[in-house]
Amino acid sequence: MATTTADTDDLGTIVGILTNVLSCPVTVTSDITSALAAFQDAHCLNPQLQPAFTAAALREFVHAMPAQVIYEVEEPLGMAVTLARWDDRLLVIGPYTHAPMYPGTAEEVMSRLGIPTAYLSLYKLYRTRYAIVDAEYVHRSASAVLRAGGGEDAAGTLQHVKAEGGTIAPGLGDAPQSASFAVIEERYRHEQDFMDAVADGATDRALAALQGLSGMPRISGYLNTPFLGATILRIMARVAAQRGGLPPVTVDAISQEYAQRLHRVGHSADPRHALGFTSQMVTDFCEAVKRHRVRGYPPLVRRVADEIDLHLSHHVSTPELAERLGVSASTLARRFKEATGTTLAGYVAQRRAERAARLLATTTQEVREIATFVGYDDANYFVKVFRAEYGMTPTAYRALHGS
Repeated sequence: MATTTADTDDLGTIVGILTNVLSCPVTVTSDITSALAAFQDAHCLNPQLQPAFTAAALREFVHAMPAQVIYEVEEPLGMAVTLARWDDRLLVIGPYTHAPMYPGTAEEVMSRLGIPTAYLSLYKLYRTRYAIVDAEYVHRSASAVLRAGGGEDAAGTLQHVKAEGGTIAPGLGDAPQSASFAVIEERYRHEQDFMDAVADGATDRALAALQGLSGMPRISGYLNTPFLGATILRIMARVAAQRGGLPPVTVDAISQEYAQRLHRVGHSADPRHALGFTSQMVTDFCEAVKRHRVRGYPPLVRRVADEIDLHLSHHVSTPELAERLGVSASTLARRFKEATGTTLAGYVAQRRAERAARLLATTTQEVREIATFVGYDDANYFVKVFRAEYGMTPTAYRALHGS
């Protein structure tokens, strides 16, 4: 399968995001020999103490492992690395550890492995350098990278391998839990439906696909994984929105807004809260695609609408917009009215009211705070504008539509 520049850019974006989310190295490379040599140099404590993390041992394992199957190699010092290959590429996630260093942990490991106590301080410093990461998070991340790179998670689960005495051999360790192929195929169908719907700006279809994904069995339903599930869906939605024609600057603005909100929300364990968050995010992506694509506005008017939507909470000046877009203010106003049937000021009021309505229905923010957020310093004037658009006050709207 040929790899386009767009595919490479998407993959690079996903790798960068997952590196931050997991707080451990994530690498995709076609130069496998050099990458594994660099891995040994950066992350192997000592080739004699940690032979499973040497380039030679990892090369042998990678050469033998089947394509598009995700392996987690755990070695005796308590460290792990996840590997997967497809086409001519190799994915490396880690190293990381699954457990914190409690008092006495290092001493027990040294004693069990017969390692001289002279290495104790060095081992403590080494082990605490790396993030504690849940295996399920790693698996979902690896699956996302495989899909973005044109591959697939063929096994549907993480294959655990114990490296005993430095030997890395598949089949050791706990038997993996595997989803059935029917479940895997259903998940991919929902994901494809989801991305197609976002690219079309079809909110109802996208939310239906999202609901389907949320009902998948836990082993394959990453929406059940807090924080990471929302992050993966955000990546999928932004890729689909860009395919649907939404300009990168608009895609990035929506994506960054929800990345920030996700960090403020934190790692919520409530799947209903996570689904509500992602539903709102998906709706925003779909509505943006629809506004940009479905109306069929001329290019100039599309650019004006995008500029307004990106800076909705700020004062929108027609002369400033016209100067940025290289036309006169009168020409801009005339063409916008001809295409949309409303003035720039009318469009701004409509879009601010729509954003306020969404916040009223989905948050507990005070009306005054929402007014300021959407660009009105005067709450009374905001109420007047909102009533003109929706035929009721913001408070009445919240009582009718709030969750």
